[in-house]
Amino acid sequence: MQRYVTETKVYFQSGSTPSECNSILFINTGTTNINIEGLVLTPAQSWSVEGNACEINVKYYNFVFSGTGNNSLTVIIKRYL
Repeated sequence: MQRYVTETKVYFQSGSTPSECNSILFINTGTTNINIEGLVLTPAQSWSVEGNACEINVKYYNFVFSGTGNNSLTVIIKRYL
């Protein structure tokens, strides 16, 4: 049995986030669009990147908020222990 934890981070300004995890979920919880590595998430949209068992994603994901409004990106990751 493989053990893991989940972590949640919330970002309010453009930047980047490391993955170092098996799966990562981006949720646009604000009112402005977010560009994540060329993919645009509109408000309430989400994007998930998942690996197979025991795979680890090591990418840094860059994101940019566009427009005016409430900037909020929620990121949930699954890390193996």
